[in-house]
Amino acid sequence: MAAMGGIFAGVDAAVSQIRGKDDYVNSAVAGCAAGLIAGARKRSIPAGLGGCAFFATAMGTYDYSGGFEGKMHGMTRTQRDEYRSGMFASVDDLKKQQ
Repeated sequence: MAAMGGIFAGVDAAVSQIRGKDDYVNSAVAGCAAGLIAGARKRSIPAGLGGCAFFATAMGTYDYSGGFEGKMHGMTRTQRDEYRSGMFASVDDLKKQQ
């Protein structure tokens, strides 16, 4: 398990440095590498590919959603309301489309 954490941290930092961005893609790639390590420990290619898919999805989604703090952390009330309104259509917007 410690190897998975070390691989995740190292790959995350390396991909971030190579890409020049700090976003969810880095976590997804690092999650895949950590999942491959889990498969290597079991000496199973299917387990490695499954671990890659699982950890890449889990870590990429976690990072994309903003982690424990969420994407709206640090936003003012007005900014949060604007962000939320952009995610969902209102009844008036739906009536305009008809």
